[in-house]
Amino acid sequence: MNWLIPKAYAEATGGQWNWLGPVNSGNATVGGLANTVFHFVLLIAAVLAVIYLIYSGIIYITAAGNPDNAKKGQQGVINAIIGIIIIVAAYFIINLAMNIASGVAVGGGIL
Repeated sequence: MNWLIPKAYAEATGGQWNWLGPVNSGNATVGGLANTVFHFVLLIAAVLAVIYLIYSGIIYITAAGNPDNAKKGQQGVINAIIGIIIIVAAYFIINLAMNIASGVAVGGGIL
């Protein structure tokens, strides 16, 4: 539901909305472009990590007693989960950095 708030804000301020977020054609900034690019790259990385997690899970399940395939699948699952954790952490760090750089109030105060 949080995606509705930026959409409503963009529509209320006369901006446009696309699947990457609000687009205000008159107020395009380098920071806004960087933010959009970072979020797009993180989205692609997250999709690839989930696909790799599913693939590794299938390798692990279909090992059929073969210890080499079981180890390969298990290591793939572990690596995919670590990758997803890194992607989520990067998302929060980028959002925090963008909020600090733009001077947005967080939690009732400015950081």
